[in-house]
Amino acid sequence: MALNFDEFQKIVETAQQADAVKADLKRALRKVTTTLGALQAALGEMEAVLSETYVAAPKVRKPRQPRVLKEGEEPTGKKPGRPKKTA
Repeated sequence: MALNFDEFQKIVETAQQADAVKADLKRALRKVTTTLGALQAALGEMEAVLSETYVAAPKVRKPRQPRVLKEGEEPTGKKPGRPKKTA
């Protein structure tokens, strides 16, 4: 039985193409899986919002902080800006 290198080369090329297609399919499947997970999470959130027992969380305001003076700055109670006109 003689080896035909042309046929062997075609088999190797076909296998390489199949591996490339397989890698592309894996990438596409990973993207679809990620998208489906995000969609399922969004649907879960939507179901929670549309439920009869849903109560929106109250908005929490940050506590007010006094202004911190910079080095060399004196507390005047006025904001820096243009001086008032005196006529």
